Amino acid sequence: MEDGFAFQKRPSPETLHQYQLSRDDLVALQRCVQTDSWKKLTDSINHQTSIGTMWHLINKVIKKKHHSALHHSPTQFAQDLVDAWSAQARTSNLPPYIHDALSTHKNYRALRLASALLKTEEEDEEITEQELRRALAKGKATAPGDDGITYAVLRVLLDVPGNPLLQLYNLCYNLGYVPRDWTCSTIVPIPKPGTDKFRPVSLTSCFCKVLERILLSRLMFRIQDKLSPRLYGFLPQRGTHHCLMELYTRLCPTSVVAFIDLKSAFDIANRDIILDQLVDFGIKGNLLRWIRGYLQNRNSRVLFKGAYSNTREFELGTPQGGVLSPFLFNILMHRFLSLLPDIDGTTITCYADDICIHSRSPQDMQRFLQSFHLSSSSCGLVISPEKSRILSFRPARTLPEFTVGNTIVPLCSQYLYLGAPVRITPSIPARQRVHPIVQDLLTRLQRRLTPLRWLTNNIAGVSIPVARTIYITFIRSVVDYLSPALSQLSKTTLQPLEKFQNQAMRLILGCPTTTRIVNIQQELRLPPIVERIYANVTYFTIKCLHYPHLSPHFCHTIQTSIDLAEPRPQLRPGGCSLVLNISSNIRRLNINILTENEDLGLPPWQTPMPTVTYTPTTKSDLPQLQKQLALETIAGLSSSLNAAHHLFTDGSLQEDGSAGCAVYSPNIEPPLGGWAGRRLPNSSSSTYCELHGLLDAVTLLTRTGENGLIICDSQSALRALSSTKPEHQQVVTQIMRQLATTHENSQRVHFLWIPSHIELLGNDTADRLARTACSMDPPAATSTTAFLPSYKRMVRQAACSPTRRRSNAERATSVSIQHYENFLPLPYKYRRNGLIVRRHNVVSARLRLGYRPVWQVGETEGVPRYSSCRLCDTPNANSLEHYCINCPTIAPLIPHRQSVLDVCKYLLEDLLFPEHNNKECL
Repeated sequence: MEDGFAFQKRPSPETLHQYQLSRDDLVALQRCVQTDSWKKLTDSINHQTSIGTMWHLINKVIKKKHHSALHHSPTQFAQDLVDAWSAQARTSNLPPYIHDALSTHKNYRALRLASALLKTEEEDEEITEQELRRALAKGKATAPGDDGITYAVLRVLLDVPGNPLLQLYNLCYNLGYVPRDWTCSTIVPIPKPGTDKFRPVSLTSCFCKVLERILLSRLMFRIQDKLSPRLYGFLPQRGTHHCLMELYTRLCPTSVVAFIDLKSAFDIANRDIILDQLVDFGIKGNLLRWIRGYLQNRNSRVLFKGAYSNTREFELGTPQGGVLSPFLFNILMHRFLSLLPDIDGTTITCYADDICIHSRSPQDMQRFLQSFHLSSSSCGLVISPEKSRILSFRPARTLPEFTVGNTIVPLCSQYLYLGAPVRITPSIPARQRVHPIVQDLLTRLQRRLTPLRWLTNNIAGVSIPVARTIYITFIRSVVDYLSPALSQLSKTTLQPLEKFQNQAMRLILGCPTTTRIVNIQQELRLPPIVERIYANVTYFTIKCLHYPHLSPHFCHTIQTSIDLAEPRPQLRPGGCSLVLNISSNIRRLNINILTENEDLGLPPWQTPMPTVTYTPTTKSDLPQLQKQLALETIAGLSSSLNAAHHLFTDGSLQEDGSAGCAVYSPNIEPPLGGWAGRRLPNSSSSTYCELHGLLDAVTLLTRTGENGLIICDSQSALRALSSTKPEHQQVVTQIMRQLATTHENSQRVHFLWIPSHIELLGNDTADRLARTACSMDPPAATSTTAFLPSYKRMVRQAACSPTRRRSNAERATSVSIQHYENFLPLPYKYRRNGLIVRRHNVVSARLRLGYRPVWQVGETEGVPRYSSCRLCDTPNANSLEHYCINCPTIAPLIPHRQSVLDVCKYLLEDLLFPEHNNKECL
């Protein structure tokens, strides 16, 4: 609610009460100005008891189902589950027509497999230590298998002399041997939401998962570029948004869309078909032998409420929970897609077992469905017609009956594909005040907001930064996922979502409804939710245009719409509004999107594992201590390297967008003309500049042929070297290639992070050279190009621009905006020393943001019960100005003859946090 709010009628006492400072807040404020340490205020709170009670209330609010520990017969129920799942995974229990289709070429597949197993693979390199370390670094703290070995135990084995773990993995790989314990798993039944059925999730051995992860990287390197482009699940740089956007831009008034459901696709995946497709891809030798051993002789038992069933053999399927399983299922789906015919105007996309078929002709759709039935039967996949649906924008009476095999597929008027609605009407239907899609989303969001209400209570609630993180990850993420669907609606239709976010932001900060929305958005760094929706879709479109091979039709449609000279594509109203909104946003940003081809990089067995060390220091250490720790770390690493050169690298990004990088070494002969930096494109990010500095340093060491210690002050750049999905893949790949060359030359290259601005001579010199390089002329070839991180930065800045425009327009008439803008240049940390100080966070937020009570905004008089001061009972004095200046109870504790702004700064800096006092910045 804004400053200009005025009541049409006299508000009730209950309405006024919720907008005032509570007595607890005032007592906390008074204690803040009377004490010398903020930490003393939280010592009296029993956090353990309150947090336990809090989670009990959260579970009660969200109605979390706690399954009773008692069961009529958990052992029998576990046995029934394992018997049903193992029977389902038998070839003999498949439908007769599928059993016959699989038996047709069974002997031929067996001969091909036997021939491939006898061949040797030229690239059957032994597993390297770098591959093992990368695989262990990716392992998370998941539940172990029956052997009880966790990733933490395996990491300890890396330090054993001789590396027996690596020797064991190489022995298993060279022999194609999979120990029997690795093919045994424990199935934990997970309830499926909304049903009484269970999903069989297997707990497999972490010992085996490490080797699976190593071989998965090798398998993806070999065949990733050979997989069908219509596969989108479990593959890098591909996701559900690709499928949704491809579908939305294909929809037209004549569209017919089929959503096909596969029955227990992972549980009955045919292993012979998977191995035969691997042979088609050219996989042979040790890799093929080990995968065959991994799929054979799989046994499982079910664990239900502490009771185990007997072990049963599973003839079909890939274990849900294995590392290799999703990619092996993609291989099966590739075989299935390769058998389908090419019908003009008919396309198919697959995300795991969610299949969507789009056609513009009912006759073509029926022909494709018949081929779909034959191809799925030959691959051992069972179609579930009762769960499949046909959606069309044509009148139902004009459509024929669609059949899969001998079963009719029913029609539907709406469908949730990958959790998003397909039929989207831009206008609000008659007799409805809120769009149905928005209303359903609000219902989901309100259920998620209720736990946040309990977490933000003033007694033992979480701090404001924690509450903001919960909102972003638990609530706003739902809106982010549905952005492609919501962006087809107008901004007016999406206003209920804006009001919901305003409600959540007030809840996070604990501020009354009279607080300015623009102040809250800037304090929490949250853009308007409508702008966030359009920004999400815009950035996703930029990523698609950056990699056009992932969604060719969507990219072609957007490029055609951006070019005003091209004819407009034929789209239905919803898809037309989506394309027009995205195109206008991209034209407004005025950027040149660089097209990048996918680079697989070096083979996994040749990719080195960078050795990175971080100086053991924290931000709270004094600069002199940080410098001393950095010098000690440099000396210790230099002694471990033989004749190591020290190379300091740095990147610089100026306010005008100019960028540069530099390398400096005090013990290497400088090049001709002395040490100088290198100019980078204006669209570069800080991490991109730092990575180019590292690339120049590694290249210099490659030319000299000496060992080197590369010293950098950017943690993001060093983390990108070991990341599986770095922001700047091309630069990281170039660094890896240079590192591979140094390893071949028996050179040792070590990376070290040190804090910045600690007056270390080499680091300061590199920083000065990088800033000097920013003044050089930019590279001509790439002066107008940009990169994905810079695209994201531009899109986010554009999403925040409406807030800035609104703040500028209302500044002259709003005292609260003027009050808050005095604090805006001074970032404030609500969480101090790791303490949860919710009550005092709320007081600090109100002091920073400034607010006016409801009675003051509406100029309401005659309500002394709710407008009087809570401390001195002065009538019409329950306001920020009174408590800061005129209240006689607090007056002796605050400076005299000061403005409200000065008193708020005094309370926030001098008294609330005396240990963080910084009068110079005030």
